[in-house]
Amino acid sequence: MSSPFLGPIPAPATGEPPALDSPEFAALIEWETGEDERHVVRTEDGWNITLYRYRAQGNPREVPILCGHGLAGSRLIYDVHPKYSMARALAADGFDVWLMDMRGRNESWPDGGADETLQWCFDDFVFQDIPAAAKKVQEVTGADGIGWLGTEMSGIALYAMAISNTVPGLRGGITMGSPAITSPDGEVPGVTTPYPERGETRYEFSMVRHIGPALAAERSEVIDGSFRNQNTDWLVVARYFAHGVPDEATAIIDQFKDWMDSQSMRSRDGSVVWSDRLGEITIPIMVAAGGNDRQRPPAGARATYEALGSKEKEWFLAGVETGFPIDVGHDDFLTGLCSPSMIFPRLAEWLDAHVSPRA
Repeated sequence: MSSPFLGPIPAPATGEPPALDSPEFAALIEWETGEDERHVVRTEDGWNITLYRYRAQGNPREVPILCGHGLAGSRLIYDVHPKYSMARALAADGFDVWLMDMRGRNESWPDGGADETLQWCFDDFVFQDIPAAAKKVQEVTGADGIGWLGTEMSGIALYAMAISNTVPGLRGGITMGSPAITSPDGEVPGVTTPYPERGETRYEFSMVRHIGPALAAERSEVIDGSFRNQNTDWLVVARYFAHGVPDEATAIIDQFKDWMDSQSMRSRDGSVVWSDRLGEITIPIMVAAGGNDRQRPPAGARATYEALGSKEKEWFLAGVETGFPIDVGHDDFLTGLCSPSMIFPRLAEWLDAHVSPRA
């Protein structure tokens, strides 16, 4: 299916930024997500995972949609500006939307709060955080199933969840910029790039809190590998850098480096090689990618799509060859100028048809 949108890139909602050292600039980049409810669920290994619910409007859907973020990311990627908020758009279309901050970011920590000595890896998300969150969402809503919407790392987690069967009631989901195997030319911050540098227990991604808003306002080419300047409102990027990027544990960065070196997707102890078992996946899956995703090049996502065993699967490339006015990038897939008119409706249509129709 090609995109029905054939016009130019939409104009941004925000005008030119004020002076970087002005009170107006500081006020503009302040932001809190707009959820209706917050919930906390405790994992079996003692972490408190925070969930953020956007209640469905109008005629509701059958099952809720749980959304996960990427490496060194947070829930804010789904709601950093009212116009470019996937969470709000899906809720307005009748979906019961739940965002989650997985362990190690914002309020998602064990009792006692943030602790620089703690580590976590991809396996913790697949076997602890996401199963606990999915169970909580189904308990609160009374639903007998759940859908998953995952960008980058959380999309990759969908493959592992489906293979290892860690989430009862998983109806299917969408991955965005999520190849099971990322090619060596992928520009993955901290993994294949020299910055941020490795610390004793953390890669300090949060350094962008200090320089990121200015880079966004100045339309610096430095950030183009994450948010394409041609496809973003500067305020969206500035807010996300100011509030949405946490430090990441060295253990998970090391795990991703292992995947890149071995060209496989495997558990931390190597006992499960998920990338060898993609054919076992049978749930409905849409595999989506940006045509200019430099962090997770779309060829890897396409290869993952081809390997899936699902009979109900769909490939969605957001790029000029499918009718977009631009090849969409990595993070602007979710937050770009094209997203409200070209991406959010497409994802909602697929979820309606394969995962969560109207009740």
